[in-house]
Amino acid sequence: MVAALTGEILSNPEPAVFPIASEYQLCDRFHVSRVTVRLALGDLENRGLIFRKHGKGTFAHGRLTRVHRNIGVLMKSPQAAEHRPVAEIVRGVQTVMTPLRSAVVLIGLAPEEWRPEMASGLSGVLVFPQDVTLKDLTVLQDRKLPYILAMKSSLPGPQIRLGQITAARTMTEQLLALGHRRIALLSGFEVGLDAPKRAGVHEALHAAGINPSDIPEFSAHDQEGGIFQAARELLHSRPRPTAVIAFDDSLGSMVSFQARRYENLQVPSDLSIVSFHDWPYLNYIEPALTTVRFEFFTAGQRAAEALDHAATTGEPASEVVLEPTYRPGQTLAPPPSDL
Repeated sequence: MVAALTGEILSNPEPAVFPIASEYQLCDRFHVSRVTVRLALGDLENRGLIFRKHGKGTFAHGRLTRVHRNIGVLMKSPQAAEHRPVAEIVRGVQTVMTPLRSAVVLIGLAPEEWRPEMASGLSGVLVFPQDVTLKDLTVLQDRKLPYILAMKSSLPGPQIRLGQITAARTMTEQLLALGHRRIALLSGFEVGLDAPKRAGVHEALHAAGINPSDIPEFSAHDQEGGIFQAARELLHSRPRPTAVIAFDDSLGSMVSFQARRYENLQVPSDLSIVSFHDWPYLNYIEPALTTVRFEFFTAGQRAAEALDHAATTGEPASEVVLEPTYRPGQTLAPPPSDL
């Protein structure tokens, strides 16, 4: 009954408020009791599809009057907001909600600490999984709040899938196909974004019969000085790598700069570099990085649409799946022939 009424209301082309059948008519149509009808109408009202006027009847919201509640962004680690991919995802959510006259609410508190009025004002929650627990998600489920995990996680539930594992595996396979075996990783951009790339690299190494523990990983802190130091340590390691897999373009560009400026290395003839994210502000660096674009902004938009749809229809939130885009650059070549 609820599904049938939901479908009829959402498919109705009427832009303004329109009346729906009375409780008596619904009882007769669906062959159910008045208690069942009232419970169903209460569910529709909670989802913002209908409202009731005493003495006048029950009315449904049309396309232009429908109420869209806010979307919460659960981010228990405040520093995550400093990373551009996270900001792009949130910006994507905002562009969907603003025309619907709704807001994006950034939340750092565990769900069990939310006031009832805050929870009731949300249509769903986009969850950045760092420091989020299974208990947090259970509270969201108990409150019937649909949620989507903003990045790959071992936590249960629908996720945004950007193809990072596949992209990292593909980039590693390119290096291996060119003959590179002295490969180093440069990580430390953001824990949640680094993990799937590391998993993809390890998949490719295992398939090639290489133990991932034999591949050194250098981790940068999220400050310019930390990135500089990590790149320096990588270039001074022995035997020096012939290829670097940098988990963000900012890391890749720093390795490229130091290799050419301080180590007298040629990129890519002495050192190949592949990286991720294809940030526009690094597109003019020479040599151009071989990198991969992930659609963070679009992912935020799709997640907002999925959460709003789930809240309106009562259906489970769907996963957001996007394909990466590979951008050939000038930093990929076979290893030096004299090795």
